[in-house]
Amino acid sequence: MDIKQIIANASVGASVTLPSGEFEGPLVISKPLHLIGKNTTIWAKKSPVIEINSNGVTIENIRAELTEGGVNDTAVIANVLASAKDIEVLGGVRGFGAEDGFFDVPRTIELGEFAAESVNTFTLAVNVPDKTEIVCGMREVTFSPNVLSAGRNKLTVTVSGISAQTYLYAEALFKTKFTRRIYLTGRPKTDIPCAEKKPVYTAPERDFTHASQLPEPISSPAATDVISMTRTPDTSLPALDMKRGQRVSLSQYIGSRFDIFFTCEKPRGFEIDPYVFLLGEDEQSLGDSGLIFFGNERSENGEAVYVPADGHIEIDLAKTDFRVRRITLAYSIYAGDTQKSFSSVRTPRVSIRAGGERVSFVMDGLTSEATVVAMEFYLYKGEWKISAVGAGYKDGMAKLCNRYGIEVVDE
Repeated sequence: MDIKQIIANASVGASVTLPSGEFEGPLVISKPLHLIGKNTTIWAKKSPVIEINSNGVTIENIRAELTEGGVNDTAVIANVLASAKDIEVLGGVRGFGAEDGFFDVPRTIELGEFAAESVNTFTLAVNVPDKTEIVCGMREVTFSPNVLSAGRNKLTVTVSGISAQTYLYAEALFKTKFTRRIYLTGRPKTDIPCAEKKPVYTAPERDFTHASQLPEPISSPAATDVISMTRTPDTSLPALDMKRGQRVSLSQYIGSRFDIFFTCEKPRGFEIDPYVFLLGEDEQSLGDSGLIFFGNERSENGEAVYVPADGHIEIDLAKTDFRVRRITLAYSIYAGDTQKSFSSVRTPRVSIRAGGERVSFVMDGLTSEATVVAMEFYLYKGEWKISAVGAGYKDGMAKLCNRYGIEVVDE
């Protein structure tokens, strides 16, 4: 779907609902419009991601992501009076008053190794453009203070009670009138001392008393026209029906813990089983134990579990091994009959549930495939995302296993 064409076709002054998913920008708005995202991400490699050149524009419930450049390179720019509501931004903003200042907080804060099952403290010096609230949903991670004033701030991050069997992966929201999302990662270990006020980030020194230090602001709407956005999963929203090739941020719909179910209409005698691959940076399995299926029901850390009672998969990203960068979900017709393929399977459907169904994907259009990669969950710049794949192999599981570094000889 061409999101730019949607904008071009919209009538002046119209209220336009944008589709879910990730779409490449830049997006230039040159007529009065009210754009309402539906967990919509607009991204671009270079600044700006969204540029507003017309009065009477409101953008709402949109994520603007600058994929290259620094945190202060402009992601959203308003060259005229404009309103923004419920906006999460990766990059800087311009044309929104005090928000135009510097945001010197890294996208990912690497804590390194620290003592497991203990209290560890880390220090940061950050610069923020306006009064900022820090929100972290992980109870083992706290920020002090959690409300920052405009300018330079020193704060402490406390991490406590993290098991050595897990890899720390936490999200924190820095909420001004816009929202920035950052990630904290680290590796708890036994038999090492606790971290005590370990410095992990120091922002550059800036003289905030001189106007030349700040991007040049322009007239902007009242502060009440810009409202922060938490981006926590909203279970009141209907489930997202993903299409092949679509990608979305995991945090938009699901938390770190969810269940995956598969349904379909199939001929008698067909057996279709799930397989989960835990892959490292090289897209190779973490050994034979990195394949979770009916023959190996649980990963070592418990981040992926096969439930034999009904064949569904449980995923808990909070338990993910620190080496895992991609989790691939596949379904395969049981080996032994080369004549069987997904061409005989109707409406193969993947359902992801977290307190109810949140995401679904119907893998239509399959033909001679005996094994299908349904979805992938992957880390991109510190953030977990979902990709709807729906493609596979007619040769069965052996080819897929071999691709991921697991030696299997097809029967």
